[in-house]
Amino acid sequence: MRILHPTDFSATAERALGLARDLRRKVDGELHIVHVQQRFESFRSHPYLQPQLDSLSPELVRSLDEARKDEVATLRNMLEHMASPDASSELRWGEPVRELLDAARSADLVVMGAHGASRLDNFFLGGIAGRLVRRSPAPVVTVRDEVPSLEVRRILVGTDFGDASRSAWTFCRKLARSGIHLVIAHVLDDARVRDNPDYMNTVTDALNALAGDAAERHLVLDGNPAQELPKAAQELGADLIAIGLRRHSSTLGLLLGSRADMLIRSSPVPVLSVPHLDAS
Repeated sequence: MRILHPTDFSATAERALGLARDLRRKVDGELHIVHVQQRFESFRSHPYLQPQLDSLSPELVRSLDEARKDEVATLRNMLEHMASPDASSELRWGEPVRELLDAARSADLVVMGAHGASRLDNFFLGGIAGRLVRRSPAPVVTVRDEVPSLEVRRILVGTDFGDASRSAWTFCRKLARSGIHLVIAHVLDDARVRDNPDYMNTVTDALNALAGDAAERHLVLDGNPAQELPKAAQELGADLIAIGLRRHSSTLGLLLGSRADMLIRSSPVPVLSVPHLDAS
């Protein structure tokens, strides 16, 4: 398994790297660390900056060139230090999301930090981590500062029995080959069915049919998935929450419902988002 770890050298990214390294060891895979730096020249297309850039003296341009060489050397040294002794590293230049999406095409899994100064709705899903989750061809694990563990021993897989959640289950089955335990859960979020024994029997049968003997436990939870899945994960000692996300073939991104948004954005337990192509 090829694991990609994008880094911005922050403390949050460092914690994500710890989790990525644990997964690499468990699956006997390859770990590749990448940092994307935006080129100074990319600002030349800005209409308000162009006159100022054109007026720079040759001496100042040479000074900027020397500063860029020093910056490149520093960044590469930092990446090589981070990658030692069990990973490779790469410094890329350009627009971060575009470059990371390109790198993700050759990865089987992306593990990255997600952080910021605000928990407003638009922050995470509008930031680099959120935009990558929406568009990555590979599954993405998002790790926050408050992550309780950097070792993956157990994964809680949420399912609504749709095609997307089946994709998440299939991917987690691959991870389970390395000794990781799986728990599968369905969340009842409709008050009308909670006391219906026929529906509960149907849910139990569906969990058994999907998971078979691959899950150590089957759970039926009650409430809002964005709240109940992290709570259950912490009670069970699960180190990841896995969900499936639908991607329309006719759109650029994933269709994230409000509850999936909330879970990915707020869960202290890292979330593994597995994309599923919806051809409809």
